[in-house]
Amino acid sequence: MTDINLIDVSLRDGNQSLWGAVGLTTRMVEGVAPLLDQVGYRAVEIASSTLLAVAVRFHKEDPWARLRAARDRMPNTRLGFLTTGKRFITFYRTPDVLFELAFRLLVRNGVTRLWIIDPMHDMAGAKRMAAMARRAGFEEIVGGVCYTTSPVHTDAYYAGRIAELDDCPDIDDVYLKDPAGLLTPERLSTLVPMLQSKLSRLRLNELHSHSTTGLSPLTALTAADHGMDTIHCALPPLANGNSHPAAQRLVRNLRARGHRVDVDLGAMDRASAYLTRQAKIKRLPAGVPAEYDEDYYRHTIPGGVQSTLARQLGELGRSELVPAVIEESVRVREDLGWPIVMTPFAQYIVTQATLNVITGERYRQISDEVVDLLRGDFGPLPGPVNQDLLDRALSTRRGSRPADDGSSDITVAELRKRFGETTSDEDLLLRAVMPTEQVDAMVAARGSSPVSTLRSLLRSVEDRPRLTTVSIHLGDTRLDLTRNASEEAR
Repeated sequence: MTDINLIDVSLRDGNQSLWGAVGLTTRMVEGVAPLLDQVGYRAVEIASSTLLAVAVRFHKEDPWARLRAARDRMPNTRLGFLTTGKRFITFYRTPDVLFELAFRLLVRNGVTRLWIIDPMHDMAGAKRMAAMARRAGFEEIVGGVCYTTSPVHTDAYYAGRIAELDDCPDIDDVYLKDPAGLLTPERLSTLVPMLQSKLSRLRLNELHSHSTTGLSPLTALTAADHGMDTIHCALPPLANGNSHPAAQRLVRNLRARGHRVDVDLGAMDRASAYLTRQAKIKRLPAGVPAEYDEDYYRHTIPGGVQSTLARQLGELGRSELVPAVIEESVRVREDLGWPIVMTPFAQYIVTQATLNVITGERYRQISDEVVDLLRGDFGPLPGPVNQDLLDRALSTRRGSRPADDGSSDITVAELRKRFGETTSDEDLLLRAVMPTEQVDAMVAARGSSPVSTLRSLLRSVEDRPRLTTVSIHLGDTRLDLTRNASEEAR
């Protein structure tokens, strides 16, 4: 039997899959992190660029402070970050210089594991990102193969893609990512041995499979039976549904099948209880096991994207269009050459399908993002593209521009001139990829925080060489800080 390691995805993928990425706050991370650190996880997936953006946009919180909070409270657990290597926060192609800055900042703020998953399977680009990440100081870098179903995503297709990763010295292992929950135990049983046979230096040893169809708990057991020793899971209430297998039940099932899993179930229960209390206080939904939906294998639109579509059409008073848009999405995906239906391409496909349905004419209006996709910003599409759509897209002003391959001539020095020479690296990156007003609001909230004020005063006392006393009034409480040249602030 296999010794199984677990990776917790509650704080990133669970939050993103069930709470629209907006449910988690820094305070919640601070509360649950010490409990997660007691479990014995191989790693905890702490964030993606989407989660960093949401912290700023919806909570006015400093996302880097959130990472440091997790780092400080999980000293025994590696923190991981997920990237496609093509975009960072933005929905368009992000320049490489910003990725280099982002990777350095992630390492600086406590993240040491990186998953690189290119949805278009641009493995040359993934290897280039891996080298960049290694230079930035990441200790563990995992390359990915992204699973989906389509006429072009065949065994031969996947075999060719995974083989491209084997000679990359900056990639430590390979994982199989099933973002839509389409993998079945039977498919995995044939796919994994075939993919592993294409690797000589690396191992395909890690599984990330969503529970969208209700099958991933069984698929995870099958993965363990085939020697995959690292499995992603989540804690209730952030498990099941569009998220991942529930960790406690997964452990019991693995052990019942004879596999060894060295984790503390009691610590899992305590962390889960904390998250459940927070969900009740904030009225956030709990994931429940999904019913099997055969039609899902036809359109493959993630549940979160479907719920967002329903909400947005409802706000327009056109809720009745949801079935027609989902049906049109199947045709749009085929016309685009069968891209995998995951962020950001799921949103591209559904948005274009909505435009087609609302205008009553297919591709009368083409979204900018679809134009970017067709001109090659995200690499070659896996299958043949509808020629009429391609001609229309490339004849637009946007489509006539060269493909954006990330090699922008922007520099950090130029960004500093634009945003201020004294701006921190962390704030500089956020200002480069987010609206100014959102970052301004975050900075204002950070500056007004009593904790931030206290930390600033502590730094000011520590920087003074002679005896200094500073009094701070917090409500009815007075705190005196004193330091001299031979003492630390107290």
